[in-house]
Amino acid sequence: MKTFRHWLIALAVTLFAHLALAQGHDVYFVGVDGWATLPRGTYAGQPNPNFGRLTLLLAHYTPGTEHYHPIGVWSYAGDPANPRVVDTNTNNRLPELYQRPTGQEYIYLYPGSGAFAGYYRSGIVRDPSLEEYSNLLMQPTTVLASSTDPAEQRLYNSSGGRWTGLLGEARIGLRLVDITPGLRITLEDGTPILTAVGNVYEIGAGDLFAFTPVFSVAATAPVQVYSASFQLIDLNNTLGYRPLRDSGIFHFDFYPVPEPSTMAVLSMGVIGMWLYRRKR
Repeated sequence: MKTFRHWLIALAVTLFAHLALAQGHDVYFVGVDGWATLPRGTYAGQPNPNFGRLTLLLAHYTPGTEHYHPIGVWSYAGDPANPRVVDTNTNNRLPELYQRPTGQEYIYLYPGSGAFAGYYRSGIVRDPSLEEYSNLLMQPTTVLASSTDPAEQRLYNSSGGRWTGLLGEARIGLRLVDITPGLRITLEDGTPILTAVGNVYEIGAGDLFAFTPVFSVAATAPVQVYSASFQLIDLNNTLGYRPLRDSGIFHFDFYPVPEPSTMAVLSMGVIGMWLYRRKR
């Protein structure tokens, strides 16, 4: 039933042209947490366990209230009087769990071409209004600093400037923590990266870089949820320089969506078998 539902999504996108959201903005950013103390919430007044750590941020461009959602964060759990520090939580998952019942359930993988012929891949967005998590471009928050766009300035300065700190001499590495067998991670030209758990790939350095990973599965692979978990780490070990601390562990969930024509053939086969058995 889930496969059929995703086929209907792809078919609707193919048959009807939807207007894209007038965003034109990047979705994911890398920042460093500048809050030394938590100002609000259950653990208000406690030292911030994510202070000075690299963090994956999801940008929300709701007009007038532009803000980040921290995804790869360290946080507290348990009794506020004696909390324990954890390196991940349910908010560190993409698409965000709270939005899945009414929004994008997974990051969808669609049939690729060229270097990705024979694979279902990320980076193909059929409908931007329904796939806000699918643009996997990652850049440092500081690329927004000089923007003259009021929305980008509101985003950059949101949370009282929590994410405006410079990455400086940092060399940003992406460490693979866990992955579903069959899921590949490559560059945009198809070059494999992060081929085993524990591998680290340098995605950029300092305050000006752009990195877009591509996730893919073979077209013959089972139609199921594929997941990958990561941490951002600072690879700079210059003598006398204190690297930024590791981010929390964050997770991406993917789901391959076959072409409508492929699903139509499969559906006709299922219907044919059902009719054949009914006649017997």
